[in-house]
Amino acid sequence: MFSAQTSRALTRRPRWTSRLVAVALAALACGVVGQAPNANADIMIGGYSVGGEIGDAYLGSGGVFKWGAPTAAERAAAQGGRFQTFARDVSFYTHPAVDDGTAHQVGGAIRARWQRAGWERGPLGYPTSNEERAGSGRANEFQGGVICWSKTGGAQIVWGEIQRKWEDAGGARGYYGVPLGGEYRVGSRFAQDFANGTIFWP
Repeated sequence: MFSAQTSRALTRRPRWTSRLVAVALAALACGVVGQAPNANADIMIGGYSVGGEIGDAYLGSGGVFKWGAPTAAERAAAQGGRFQTFARDVSFYTHPAVDDGTAHQVGGAIRARWQRAGWERGPLGYPTSNEERAGSGRANEFQGGVICWSKTGGAQIVWGEIQRKWEDAGGARGYYGVPLGGEYRVGSRFAQDFANGTIFWP
C-alpha cells in the first residue's frame, strides 16, 4: 500500500514520465530494440522511427495500442510539412506554420475523402484538428474547410460561406446537423443539404 507521501509524488510526475511510460508500452507491444529513449528522442517501433511532433501526437493520443505500428518512415509533405502512416488506416500530418506545428491525425473515410480532394496540396490544406465527435458523426477541421462523416451522409466537405453559415448555426451539433452531400449549384446560387435542412449561398 502506498503512503500518502508516495501517492502525492506519483500524482506530481512530470509530463516526460508519461511519455516514457507510453514508449515502454509501445516497446513491449512491437518489440522495440535499443536503449531506452529520453523524452525528446525518436523511438523505433516495428522497424520505423517515430519522433518529433508526429511522435508526440501519436504517443499522446494512444500510440501503438490505438493507431497500430508505423507502416513507413516519416516522409515529406507539401510546402515543408511532414507525415507518417500507421497500421490502423490513419496518418499524422504536421506543418510548422499550421497550428503551431502540432501534428494531427486523419483516418478512415475522412482521410479517403481528403485524398480525393488532393490531400494537403488541395484546397483543404493541412488538418488543424484531430478527428472528433461532431453531432451524430465525426469530423476533422482543415485549413480550408471541414470533412464531416456520418452513417447517413458519408464523408462530406463543408467549406466557404456555407461552412460559415453552418458553423454559425452550431455546425454538426447545431440546427442543421451533419451534411448529407456535397455542395452543388442551384441557378446562380450554391447549396448543400444537411440532415435538417439546406443551406444556400448567397
